[in-house]
Amino acid sequence: MKKIAKYLHVMKVSASNNLVYVSNFIARNFFFMFIIYIMLMLWTNIYSQKGSTIAGFSLNQIIWYLIVTELVTLSRSNVFTEVSRDVKNGNIAYMLNKPYNYIFYSLSNSLGEIGVKLFTNVIIGVAIGFLYVGPLINFDFRHLPFILLSLLLGIIINFFIHISLSLTAFWLEENSPFFWIYQKLVFTLGGMLIPIDMFPNWLEKIAKNLPFAYVTYGPARLAVKFSYSDFVSTVLFQLGYLLLFLIISLLIFRKGVRALNVNGG
Repeated sequence: MKKIAKYLHVMKVSASNNLVYVSNFIARNFFFMFIIYIMLMLWTNIYSQKGSTIAGFSLNQIIWYLIVTELVTLSRSNVFTEVSRDVKNGNIAYMLNKPYNYIFYSLSNSLGEIGVKLFTNVIIGVAIGFLYVGPLINFDFRHLPFILLSLLLGIIINFFIHISLSLTAFWLEENSPFFWIYQKLVFTLGGMLIPIDMFPNWLEKIAKNLPFAYVTYGPARLAVKFSYSDFVSTVLFQLGYLLLFLIISLLIFRKGVRALNVNGG
């Protein structure tokens, strides 16, 4: 319990520190409104030519889908930059002597930051949705806890992928291209900009089995087209990928620390 308590304390401190910047988050995320507005204009034009539904999604559902995918993306922490910096400047050598696991410390610190960002983003996102297309059609508040669980899992998977990529700084001076490539994979194969259901059949089958889909697409699809069978399938995939990237991050960290010790820091 003491071990859990200290990580909860880190999360609390991080959230408190980030609460100071709530106004900055809100101001910065008015860009969120601009992005969704552009998407609304684009999809309105597409639907005017294609009909009232495309791949089973109405215009109302598409806009709410995009709002949820943006929530995940905009609510991420800066863990990639922070961890890469700690490794490159040698600060991580001092943090190894602290009474906590560096990976879980980073997770706790990130969750505090993410919690504040997600809170402000949800307020802005819901306001945008109601302003642009009205309430989500057929939304049932009883499904909200399940959707939030999937959303949280997507954010945590995103964290572990980011920290795994950032730890490559143990061996590579410039590792930012990995981050850039990953972001583009989330944008495309992760269904951030367009639901995977609209992909060609062969690409849809591939994308739905990749981890990127369970960062953004899975939670967003549950939000607009919820079913309990989809929820179970999505969460099982998310838990599997969460475990996978947790193990990968721990292995990379252990190998990196071993190399650090052998080379004398």
